[in-house]
Amino acid sequence: MAILKFLPLLFMFAASFVEAKDIDLLLFDADTQTRFAGCLTCAPQEPDSICNETGSYGSRHLSKSFWNIHGPFGSKYSPDSPWNAKGAGLVVVDATGTVFGAFSRNPLSHGDQPPMSSVRYMITLYDR
Repeated sequence: MAILKFLPLLFMFAASFVEAKDIDLLLFDADTQTRFAGCLTCAPQEPDSICNETGSYGSRHLSKSFWNIHGPFGSKYSPDSPWNAKGAGLVVVDATGTVFGAFSRNPLSHGDQPPMSSVRYMITLYDR
């Protein structure tokens, strides 16, 4: 899976953001913001991290995983997947619910929240 090549790059972005802000950025479905999709900035050993290759949200084999190309958050056909060019993708929030931006290839899904620069860069790499 081509996107797995970007996993180290994703963690680099996530780690730098955490050091700067000292917060965990969480991913939820953009529509209801109730379906958890993993932690964007957690350390790879954390169970909820999308960088944990054996965790529920980081393994490419588990259904809830961000990297499962057949799952609701990893399929390029799912409206909740950031890889779907026409879907709503995911929203990036902290533990208090403050929205930091969108994680989506669809520029129309962002509303008044622009995608974070590191997320935008990852989507550009995915498109290539």
